[in-house]
Amino acid sequence: METEYAKAATFLNTAIIDICRLDRPSQTKVMDFGCGGGELTNHLLLLGYDTYGCDIKPYWQQKSHATVERLAQISLTPYRLPYESDTFDVVVSTSVLEHAQNKEELFQEIHRVLKVGGYSMHIFPGKWYLPTEPHIYVPLVNFFWPKCPRWWFAVWALIGVRNEFQRDKSWKEVVEVNDEYCMRGLSYWSNRRYRELSFEIFGNYSAPTEFFINHGYGGAAKLLRRFPFRRLSGWLLGELRMNFIVQQKLPNEGLLRTT
Repeated sequence: METEYAKAATFLNTAIIDICRLDRPSQTKVMDFGCGGGELTNHLLLLGYDTYGCDIKPYWQQKSHATVERLAQISLTPYRLPYESDTFDVVVSTSVLEHAQNKEELFQEIHRVLKVGGYSMHIFPGKWYLPTEPHIYVPLVNFFWPKCPRWWFAVWALIGVRNEFQRDKSWKEVVEVNDEYCMRGLSYWSNRRYRELSFEIFGNYSAPTEFFINHGYGGAAKLLRRFPFRRLSGWLLGELRMNFIVQQKLPNEGLLRTT
């Protein structure tokens, strides 16, 4: 059975070819931002891309696949990606931006490590994602963010809502964990805010929703392929489920600020 990482790699491969106009994987250097254990990095390597990954913690330490030597830790003080400027043709991330508390810094760093003409592409859950927050499974947490009331967490914990890591916890412990996670582990922005920051840093922004519907690997994208009115369907997909945005590093564009 094909994994989510394999599906994401297939989608990104299509995007790199169709959107970035890069059809020679062995000559295309890709960074997997927020790589976790390196699974997506590995799948992109299998597709032939010269792929590297980075994250804020070395989640790959217990892994044994050959990709591990291509993974590196991000410096936090100051925040800096572990690569030289003008290194990558493409930077990708999947389900990472909804966790990043420092989006301005990370967009500046992505801009820095991209080659001129290079692309940055991100897939992430939208601010108004339904029916439940996709990490802790509590409804409407992303709507309430950044201040979700504790009583809301308590209601859902009492009726048994748990994610995979909370099943052995009491309802009070689940409330504490979810409250902490909401404050420190989530950062839901509207698509409008992403657009504004993208223009500030890159000088451009694109949300190719029709492409995402046609090639996306999620259930919502597959469902919307059956319906007309792709512009409306794409807007709904980006707002209520998963969003896909693209930025390009252009000569003398954006307000890049280095540290």
